[in-house]
Amino acid sequence: MESALKETDSFSHDSQALVQEYLNILIDQVFQHAQSTLKREELKQLSPQKISDLFLVGSGVSGLEAAGVLQEYGEYVKEKRLESGSERILSYNYRVGTFIENFLGNDETEHIHLISKDKNNRIALEVRSFDGRMVTNPVLRQAQGSILMSGFLSPPEVYRDLTLSEPNSVCLKEFDSPFPPENRLIVVATDVSSEFKRRNSEMLDKWRSYIETISDANQGNMAVFFTSYGLMHKVLPLIRTNREMIVELQKTSRIQVIEQMARRSDNMLFGVMGGKLSEGIDYPNNILTCVVAVGLPYATWDVYQKALMEHLERQFPQKGRTYAYLAPAILRLIQTCGRVHRSANDKGCIVILDERVAHPHIKQQLPSYFQKEMRIVKSAVDCSELINGFWKKLHALRPD
Repeated sequence: MESALKETDSFSHDSQALVQEYLNILIDQVFQHAQSTLKREELKQLSPQKISDLFLVGSGVSGLEAAGVLQEYGEYVKEKRLESGSERILSYNYRVGTFIENFLGNDETEHIHLISKDKNNRIALEVRSFDGRMVTNPVLRQAQGSILMSGFLSPPEVYRDLTLSEPNSVCLKEFDSPFPPENRLIVVATDVSSEFKRRNSEMLDKWRSYIETISDANQGNMAVFFTSYGLMHKVLPLIRTNREMIVELQKTSRIQVIEQMARRSDNMLFGVMGGKLSEGIDYPNNILTCVVAVGLPYATWDVYQKALMEHLERQFPQKGRTYAYLAPAILRLIQTCGRVHRSANDKGCIVILDERVAHPHIKQQLPSYFQKEMRIVKSAVDCSELINGFWKKLHALRPD
């Protein structure tokens, strides 16, 4: 918005004054109002009609008409940039106009309109679609066949339903992991939970005990991933270890983390599930031999999650909570656990510190090999013994 307003100072046009008027309506009556009323990291639902009414009251035109003027001015700016030989053929006003058009043009049955303030006090308008099938279904239906590849698409029924509008004609087949099961140990601790009402000093101490005993038992680098930065920073000061500690921060470089872990094998990496060190990153050559997942990473329960669950419940009766809330949490969890085994030769341990993962309705959402192989422990000592036994057995089979 600020860049769009500055742009009007550089490009004269017949609609220049109108564009400035429309931008100021948004800045003064939406963004500045939200700045003073929203709390930090707050998300609220916003009626698109209220935004359109602001333009009608303030300037006598509808919101969609104002969006059209912004886009027209933006096209003029892009032409002028092109004529001047600029390397950046863009217009902030065109982008604002296009967004406002989408914000006002998408109905409230299939979309949710939001306004938020992030941790840096920045205000954002947002429109989100509830249903990705409007994008995926036409593409998949026009193809004779499609291959959708991921290390985790389980259970397949969820991904079938969320990508196709008429899923009954689909044949589903789930395959086991191609990696040797003897190269991995999957442990679930049932005496701990990240459930909010149970996050007391006793639970923090249990997590500390697990992390420290796993650190003593594991051979090679390990990583501990939490459900949030807040939880990580509560547990982190309690940990006592001789390992070199690496803590994920906003400025943390993936490359530097990989380089440090490649140089030595006594690192303990701390991060969050769904973060830059737990998803979309390879730890090559088995430089990571253990992942500890502290908790089940449910999304923050906010107005969007509630609306998404209600929408999916209407689409898939009795499955709304699973599709909107549980399945994304399981996805983040399994993506995190998958950092250890990146090839058939990688060896290591996966430890999940949340008893809810062993509950039948959650366990059945896990990949089939997780369900078959998971070992249940009820204490840090039991967990340590399993990890020690795992490494001893591996060395006996493949002595170095």
